[in-house]
Amino acid sequence: MANIPAACEISRCVQAIAEIDADLSRLTSNLTECQFHAPPREGGWSIGQCIEHLILTGNGFLMAWDEAIEAAGSADPRSEGPFSYSFLQLAILRFVEPPYSFRIKTAPEFAPCSRRALEETLRRFYKMHREMARWVLASGGRDLSRIRVQSPFIARIRYPLGLSFDLALA
Repeated sequence: MANIPAACEISRCVQAIAEIDADLSRLTSNLTECQFHAPPREGGWSIGQCIEHLILTGNGFLMAWDEAIEAAGSADPRSEGPFSYSFLQLAILRFVEPPYSFRIKTAPEFAPCSRRALEETLRRFYKMHREMARWVLASGGRDLSRIRVQSPFIARIRYPLGLSFDLALA
């Protein structure tokens, strides 16, 4: 998602998921287990740890989406959109999209703490991404600007379901 979207679009989100999967497959296709688990010389997380972090955050979003839809219940607002972003929402998306202007320490629940084999890690990532695609597609017809999602990172922050899709993909 190189460009900041002006609005939430289901088809664009599903396309972004497919593109991320293809990029990950291409980037990891020739890696050895050692390369996958080796941290960079300048310090930081290994490729495996970065992917594990994405799995943890992705699963955090999946739980938040489930809770938001359950909370909407029978009063689940319906709309076909458009679901345009406000100035503040666009600023948030710019902040979370690469290239990053600064780093923020990861919350402990999203820090990778296990080491899995390359194939197992990729399987788990693709499984989480398939579940994300399923949620995004299933949200069609819902009012993505009115259903509120609690941030998986900061409990007191809530944002629209549509924005949470783009945040998860960033």
